[in-house]
Amino acid sequence: MDSYIEVTGQSSLVEQVTTYRADLSLSVRAAQADTAISEAGALRDDCIRVLKSSGIAPDEMSEGGNATWQPWFWKKSKPGQERAFKILIACSEAKRLYTALDALQPIFEHQRYTLNVSMLKPQFEASDAERAQAHAAALADARGKAQLIASESGVRLSFVSQVEELGMTVGRSGTYGDEDWGYATRGVGGGPDGGDEAAYVQLEGAKRINTIRYRVRFGIVAAETGKPAN
Repeated sequence: MDSYIEVTGQSSLVEQVTTYRADLSLSVRAAQADTAISEAGALRDDCIRVLKSSGIAPDEMSEGGNATWQPWFWKKSKPGQERAFKILIACSEAKRLYTALDALQPIFEHQRYTLNVSMLKPQFEASDAERAQAHAAALADARGKAQLIASESGVRLSFVSQVEELGMTVGRSGTYGDEDWGYATRGVGGGPDGGDEAAYVQLEGAKRINTIRYRVRFGIVAAETGKPAN
């Protein structure tokens, strides 16, 4: 029977957020269906124009679809319709995204207009070199543990007989959207009444720490003879 030492090695891979993603849902409610449909379409176009003028590039926006419905509580009291459009934003800079979202507020002053902003899961990345270094560090950690056990046991390591990658445990950054549950902010009418533009203090981008793990089996031999240990 082969003699061996089996250990688990691990290391950390730090990933930096590269893209902030937001889900914008804008809606209009009106007593007449035609009014809701036409005003919602115009509001959508206004939002796109404001976002572009505030620094969001066309390729950072994408279509999220639309929906039309009648709220249940209107059915008995009065006729009415609500129309919503969704715009998806993927932006590499948090400050630029926040500034653009703030710029939308004045066009939602009408009480029948609603804006919902949900921050989606950000995109995180690490370079190929950083990933390779993290994997190598996990294997080195396994060898270090096995070497310590071998030294204390009076044997020495000979060769690697088996390597199994156990997968990566993905950490949480703490940013909105990077959770198992969603987060939404809701603004209904009542936009800002002017004043100075909001000033954002630039912070370092969010990070998350992932754990890379390997199970490694090392063959062992007797320290003095070099023959397989019993």
